[in-house]
Amino acid sequence: MKHLLTIATLMTLSLSAFAQNKDAKSDSDKLDLKKLEDKYWAAKDTDFSVVQNRLYTKAGRAYLNLDWGNIVNDAYSQGHITNFEAGYYFSERWGASLNYESFDLRNNDSTDAFITQYAATPDYNRTKNYTGASLIWVPFYAKMSFMDSKILYFDMQFAAGVGNRTYTIARDTGDIDKTTLGYHFDFSQHLFFSNHWALRLDLKNEWASEERQHFKTNSSLGALSNNTLNDTSLLLGVTFFFGSSGNGADK
Repeated sequence: MKHLLTIATLMTLSLSAFAQNKDAKSDSDKLDLKKLEDKYWAAKDTDFSVVQNRLYTKAGRAYLNLDWGNIVNDAYSQGHITNFEAGYYFSERWGASLNYESFDLRNNDSTDAFITQYAATPDYNRTKNYTGASLIWVPFYAKMSFMDSKILYFDMQFAAGVGNRTYTIARDTGDIDKTTLGYHFDFSQHLFFSNHWALRLDLKNEWASEERQHFKTNSSLGALSNNTLNDTSLLLGVTFFFGSSGNGADK
């Protein structure tokens, strides 16, 4: 009888310990919703940001750009523009650049027709060159499918800054070259082909206050005042990036 009591006591203690262990394990297996919310949900939607894997990165890389195009809004001139640019990207979003534009302009058809019809030349200025410094902001980066056979990578950027414009005043006694302070706002798009090369499209806008004079030196119409003039040009070219492009995620 004594042995039976001992066995019964041991079985009771074992069952009690097993039940306690089971309860402890059950508690540890419970899902803590508060921890889950803290880990995967932010307080506001604005705490989230899109992460995109970049095949061609620009951060920490210098570049050279050469493009060529036409002026599109000069009432008296037509011709070509060659743009040389050097710059550096501090990050995927921000950069800085220096550029020099050379204008190769001549009378357009309307100016030649005016001279032929009235035997006189209109009063006008003609941009000769522009040297500028810009701050670059790159808000867009994306990729697209081309004919379901190739993925193309591109970005869009804006550049704003100041510069020095040299312009020519047309005079019957000889043209006069002058310089003035200008400012600009440009839109550009890169289409990447490799680690180092990209096709680039530029839409450039430049403003400057220029002195206006009559073409006839002995004109009786009086002096012309200064005017703020705008040059808009469309250019296409190539960009070469120095260094290597690292693959990775960027916000």
